[in-house]
Formats: sequence, C-alpha cells, structure tokens
Amino acid sequence: MSGRRLAAVCGLAFAVMAGCRPAGGSSAPAEPAAVRSSGHAAGVSGPRRNAALLAALTYVRLWARPTLGRNAWYTGVKPMVTPAYAQLLADTDPAQVPARAATGSPRLVTADTAVVVADVPTDAGLIRVTVASTSGRWLIDNARPTPTP
Repeated sequence: MSGRRLAAVCGLAFAVMAGCRPAGGSSAPAEPAAVRSSGHAAGVSGPRRNAALLAALTYVRLWARPTLGRNAWYTGVKPMVTPAYAQLLADTDPAQVPARAATGSPRLVTADTAVVVADVPTDAGLIRVTVASTSGRWLIDNARPTPTP
C-alpha cells in the first residue's frame, strides 16, 4: 500500500471515530476506561479531550477491517471524517489496510481547542490520528503511521 493511500485510509478511520457520540447528544464520560492520555493538553481537557481521543480510537477500529468489502468499509468510516479526508479515502481498498485491530488506548500527542493529535496502537504499529473540532463534532482529518524516531 502506498504511503498516500495508507494515510488516507488512516485519516478516514479517525474521522469516523470523531463523529461517534452517544444518542441524545450527551457528552462522553469524564474519563472513559478505554481512553488514556499522556502529555499536556493545553486548551482542551476533560470530556472534550476524551471525546476526541474516543473518536480517534473508534476511527481506527472502523478503519482496521480489511476483510470488509469496499462499500461497507467506506460507509463505516465516512461519517467519522472531514469531507476532504473522505474524498481521499473513497478509493481505498480495505484489503490493503495493514491493521486488523486497535490493540490499546490512544495516547495524546498534542492538543488545542480545535485539533487533537493522538497515537493509536494497532497490531500493525502506531497510527497517528489528527482529530479536528468541526461544527461541534470531532472528525478525523488525517491518519497515518506514526513517524519513527
């Protein structure tokens, strides 16, 4: 899989996660058990930070389904991503997605009031997800393998 296609696939997955929220519009729990953060999150904290991290994790879970058909896979991730990222993911072949599962909690990399970046562990390595606050929702704007030091 090309780097560009993998980045597009990852980004779509993160966007899907960002768009997930409980029915009735209630906010996420203060500290979901499945979401852990590290580092400093200036400008975003508590439920908003956790909602962004949950969006990243949800996206990766939806993205890492290489056995799905193209239409079913895209239908799953599209609501989680920004429109621009959705266009990049539209031609993705899910069989080329290297991961099959998220394997841990997202780790906060950076955050401000509008953008959260998190690393999500998968069975194929870390995926760095950029989650953007868009019209009151956290949507995935980009996802790609985490750069190695």
